[in-house]
Amino acid sequence: MSSRERRRKIQDEENLLFANPNTLDPKTADAIGFGLGELALDIAAADSEFQPIEAVSIHEIHPNSIQPRYSIPHDLAEIFVLHPKNIVDIFERWIVEVQLERGQKDYDVLNYLLGTETDRGERAESEDGDASHGGLPASTKELALMKLIDLAASIRRDGLSNPISLVQRDNGYEIETGERRWLAYHILYWKFGDGDKRGDGSIVNWSRIPARIVKQVDVWRQASENNARDNLNAISRARQLALLLMDLHGWQHFSQIQACANEQAFYSQVADGKAWRIPRGQGERLVNAMGLSDAGQLRQYRALLRLPGDLWRKGDDEDLSEGELRRMKASLDSVTRVTVPREKRKKDALARLATDATLWRNKLRKEINSVDSGTRPRIRKLIEAEIRQLLRLMADIDESES
Repeated sequence: MSSRERRRKIQDEENLLFANPNTLDPKTADAIGFGLGELALDIAAADSEFQPIEAVSIHEIHPNSIQPRYSIPHDLAEIFVLHPKNIVDIFERWIVEVQLERGQKDYDVLNYLLGTETDRGERAESEDGDASHGGLPASTKELALMKLIDLAASIRRDGLSNPISLVQRDNGYEIETGERRWLAYHILYWKFGDGDKRGDGSIVNWSRIPARIVKQVDVWRQASENNARDNLNAISRARQLALLLMDLHGWQHFSQIQACANEQAFYSQVADGKAWRIPRGQGERLVNAMGLSDAGQLRQYRALLRLPGDLWRKGDDEDLSEGELRRMKASLDSVTRVTVPREKRKKDALARLATDATLWRNKLRKEINSVDSGTRPRIRKLIEAEIRQLLRLMADIDESES
């Protein structure tokens, strides 16, 4: 750098520092003061992206429809929209289904959250502590539920170490990162409400969650956080890859998720590697963002976008690895047709019908016991919604017999 260029650089830095010092945060001022030049502007841009941590009402927060990870099982997502008003209904339904799988009447969610005596704790303390309840392994649905309950229990015990990030919208906030933490707060509010006294004596209002407000959803920032936690399954990684590819090529080239037949159809828009090649100069950035060690893994995860729909859902709900899914896909390709026995289809449909009927009765008992003129319209809507679900399941039974 010439002397003339160096003097101009110093002058530019001084102008930035002294033009309006009240607008500069300490990090940016220090960067300029140490002669970091353009890096100071990068720091300023990074700092301006975030606002201070706020306590935001969990009821004003909505999920992002294109999050890489799906927090609730696919069959529940088909019945309930993931919306703040539906979350208790989702968990009640989820718990009833787990109870039916386990063949027990109670599921001690509160004791799990409190960290007190539970059947799981008793098994851990016994000689055969690894034995499952009733000799049956925990289902994937129960394991997924327990992951959220355990997260809620750890937050109640130790606090939230990492705030979620949100984008402000007209109807509230949209989640950029932290959907599972948001759901965990809903569990804690459901069971403890506000004014909960924790073991360390602190009082917590679970209706509000610490959050950073960002200007817009950034799929690259999502990927960074997901890779830092290293807990995405193979299908979630395929979704993450799809989002990054869409961002590189420009979102204007792709249909929105609401316009697609299903969520897999949205992500599979970039399944064709020849049509949507990785742009020149972006390969290393993509490998790094995905947290992969081998560029060949990008092709493997992209291939998952072309899985049959049933296998896609199974892989997501059961947290199957990319290798497991690849082998299962190869097995499917080796046969001309895979059929499900009629009795198995009928049994599954009947189990779903029994679950719906149980939830329906429980909800109606709760409502009718406190009935008044103001709640009658709500009860009517509840009955109508449940009847529609029961009729749908009855139709499934009829189809299974044809």
